[in-house]
Formats: sequence, structure tokens, C-alpha cells
Amino acid sequence: MAKYVIAGKANCPFYAKAEHLADELTLKLADFKVHKIVKQPEEWADWLKVTCEEKEWKHFGSPLIWRELVDRGGAGILLGGCDDFLEMAKGYYGITSVKMSDELVNIAKENLQTKVEIDGEEEQRKAAITPLRVCVGGASNALAYGVLSYLAQGEVFGIDQEVSIYLLDTAECQEVLEGTAMEIKDCSWPLLRDVVYTSDPAVAFNDASVVVLLDGVPLTDGGDKKEQLLANAKIFKAHGQALDQYAKKDAKVLIGGGPSSVNAFVTSKFAPSIPKQNVCALARLQENRAKGLLAKKLIVNTAGLKDVVIWGNIGVVTTADPRNARVHGYDGAIWGPHIPGFTRQVPEMVHDDKWLAGEFLETLKKPLDNVKNPGATPSLSGSFAVLSQLCDLWQGTSSEIYSLGVFSEGWYDLPQDIVFSLPVKFGQGSWKIVDNILLDDTLKAQVQTIAEELKKDCEEILSELSSES
Repeated sequence: MAKYVIAGKANCPFYAKAEHLADELTLKLADFKVHKIVKQPEEWADWLKVTCEEKEWKHFGSPLIWRELVDRGGAGILLGGCDDFLEMAKGYYGITSVKMSDELVNIAKENLQTKVEIDGEEEQRKAAITPLRVCVGGASNALAYGVLSYLAQGEVFGIDQEVSIYLLDTAECQEVLEGTAMEIKDCSWPLLRDVVYTSDPAVAFNDASVVVLLDGVPLTDGGDKKEQLLANAKIFKAHGQALDQYAKKDAKVLIGGGPSSVNAFVTSKFAPSIPKQNVCALARLQENRAKGLLAKKLIVNTAGLKDVVIWGNIGVVTTADPRNARVHGYDGAIWGPHIPGFTRQVPEMVHDDKWLAGEFLETLKKPLDNVKNPGATPSLSGSFAVLSQLCDLWQGTSSEIYSLGVFSEGWYDLPQDIVFSLPVKFGQGSWKIVDNILLDDTLKAQVQTIAEELKKDCEEILSELSSES
């Protein structure tokens, strides 16, 4: 098969002549194919320069014609301009163009008009597609950097959803954000409509549909807990007020990093126009760590662990519950049916209650070994946790149980109006509590203690913030 590419300026009569001849060859020859590239006159010089540099060709003027090596790959073989194409067609196929110059000039004018109309229609089509406005707060830190690389690639919001990304951080971080914004643009993702960096919440949150706030400061063992919670709360009070004023009222808000339960509580309190169920705290990182430890114990892929629940005050005190967890792909002494979806109960397969109640839980309380700063969030695992959580919130999941920090409505006899990590299932754009998990007396007492302490912290922080207003 012979495949030729004819590229040229829309108003070029020589392009029109080559194009007409190519159309005639396509009609008469079954194995002759042509691909056309038409550029506006002002676009042609830059496009020609880039194309020739990429293919290591030397060519000047319009049109540019080459043969593609469809059966072997490669950069193709440069043919040249209009006269070269006519000579080739006459020599190989005995066909040439008999169009006169005046006629070709008129065709070139029509080509230009058609190109202008097509480009205009494409611009209107793009303008009619409203991009999803996604804001990332704390966008200069490593956790956010890992998240940003996937937001415009289709995995999170769908392969047809364009996005505009807004990067928010303090005035001191704007130089970093400028570099990040340039990198994002250089990636040339087809779903990226725009990227904006700013220190102004009015710009960042304006009409935002999705907001990811990652600027929480982790608690440290040596510091005063109340002071650290209050320092975080002041940041998220400002976020909440800005969200209430500028964001869409159905915006989804995900908060990760630092004492996320308290930060989510404060954000929602100062953004009363956004439904409480739309403000969530990230529990996925701790959940994934728990699954990783269980997978190592059972010698299975981490993805094979399902329904591991994290209970508690995210970023302060949580506990993992593997009692109702399931494992896929476990190769144990007791064989089960080899059918898709077959699982075994994790406690039965671990068969080590002492490890589950001791070393397993104690390990989860410690930072990862490769994190030098005990308060830091690992950027790779943290970024994946944020992205997978966003994907589940936006697209929904199957029947699997996950953990999410949500406002309590009294489930499991917990205090109301605290953001607590609880078991949920996701629908498209929503979540639903799994309220039928049985807690033994030990776990129930532990969860109640964490919840009461969290409630006390939230009340004290809210009182402090209100007194400062």
C-alpha cells in the first residue's frame, strides 16, 4: 500500500494542485492512500520548521509531501513539493494534473475559507465543553506534586472530562507553583484545558467542583497538641470561609495531611453552604498501609486484601480492624474453589491473633522507615492514596468496603458532628455508611475513647476560633 502525506498552507495553489491530484489517484488506485494536513498561513512556517527538524529533512515552501513507510515504520521518505509529487505520479501511475493556474487560485481561496470555518467550529465545540474546575491547596508540597501528574489524564474523572487545574499556596510559594504549572502545561495532556497558580483563594476556589486540600501540618510528638491543632485549624478556617463564598455549592472537598479529621471539621463549620457529606477526610493512606502489612504476612499481592476498616481520628489516633477483611489469591494449606471472586477471611488465614492485636497495630502507629521526618507524609504512597480516593468518590466502586473520614450521624453509637474514619461504600459521586459491622467489646471501647477525645478537641478548637473572630 502507498500512503502519502500532503501538508500545506490552506491558501496555497500548489497545495491545492497536489491535493487534487492525490484525490484523483485515490479514486483510481485501490492501494493509494493520502493523509492531508492543512495549516493556516500564519501557522505554516513554525509547523514546517518543527516537522523538518523532527524528521531531519530540508524543505522550504508549501506543500510538503512525503511517503509513509506503513509496513516498516520509520520517519517516512521525503518526496518534496508539488512538482516532485506530479513527477512521481506521472512516472509511476501515468496520471498528472491538468488544473489551470486561475482555477487553482480559486480552489486555494475556497480551501482557506473552509479551514477558517472548520477551525472556528472546533473552537466553539471546545468552548461549549465546560471543564471541571479542580483546586489543589498546598500545591507546592511533594504530596500535591504527585497528585497533579494524574488529574488531567482521565483516570480520576473519566476519559472524556476536560479539567482546569488551580494551584493554591501561600505567596512565598508562588515561584515553586510557577514551575509546577509550566511542567503541567509541557505535558500536553489532551484533557487539560488550563492551569492557574495563585495565592488568592477567591481565584482558586471560584466555581470549583473538586477541592483537594493538602496543606495540613502533621502533629509532632514533642509539640503541644492543642497548639498544633489550632495552627492547622486557622488555615482550614480560612479555607472554609473561601469555599463558602466562592466554590460551587455541590463541590466535593477532600482533606488530607495533618490532623485531617479536625481540619475537615473546621473547614465544614466555616463553609455551611456546602453539604457536610461533601467534606471528607482521607483515610486511604492508613488503610493501604494496613493492607500492605497483611499482604506481607500472608504473602499475597496487596491488592488482594479487601474490606480492611480504619476507625478513628485521622492524623491523630486511628486503629485498623481486619476482623471482617477478605483476601483474594491466598495459597494456603486449605484449598478453595478456583473461581473469580473467591475469598477467605483474613483472621483465619493469618491464624495469629497475638500478631493482629499486637505487632500489626503497633507497626501502623509508626512512620514508614524511609521517612526521616516522623511527621512527613510519604509522597508516593500518599499521592496514590489521594488519587484512588478521588477516583472512588467520583466514579464509585463495586461492593468493596473502604474507609473514609465523614461526619458522624451517630452510627456505631458515636457522637454526632465529628469527622471520624468509618467503613463506607461508594456510589457515583456519593458514599454510604456500612452500618452493620459488629465490633467486639475491646474495639468498641477503643473507638468510643477516640471519638470522645476527638469531640473534645473539636469543641475546644471551635471555641478558640470563635473567640478570635
